[in-house]
Amino acid sequence: MSSNKKMAAAIREAYANYGDDPDDWPEDIKKEIRGQTEEEHTAENNVLRHMILHGYTNQYIAQERSNKPKYIQQLRDRMRKRDELDYQATPDELTQLKYNVKHTNKPNNKGVAGAMHRDKDWVRCMREKLREAENEARR
Repeated sequence: MSSNKKMAAAIREAYANYGDDPDDWPEDIKKEIRGQTEEEHTAENNVLRHMILHGYTNQYIAQERSNKPKYIQQLRDRMRKRDELDYQATPDELTQLKYNVKHTNKPNNKGVAGAMHRDKDWVRCMREKLREAENEARR
């Protein structure tokens, strides 16, 4: 069954079970229906999603994985709309971030992001986590 047919069936079922106003439908039903339009979770898309969560720029991901930047941006937008864009970092990435903040001429988020080939929002988020960890260590 194609994705559109699955989504149409899920919408019909939601109308039948929960009424004519989608605002009254349970959140999990709405998320499931929105997820019907999601691309298949192939191994390649899982790699792309992982790279997005670790803050790599669309251009960098497209170059490394031989995809079009527009496809990466669409995937990032879908993840953001579904509140799946929760940035992550490994301890090595945090160490690299600390180093770049300390040794970059312009240690603002944009400058550090450019040096690391990362999204500036990821840098901002990770710097906040580092500050929180430092404040916890001081206590």
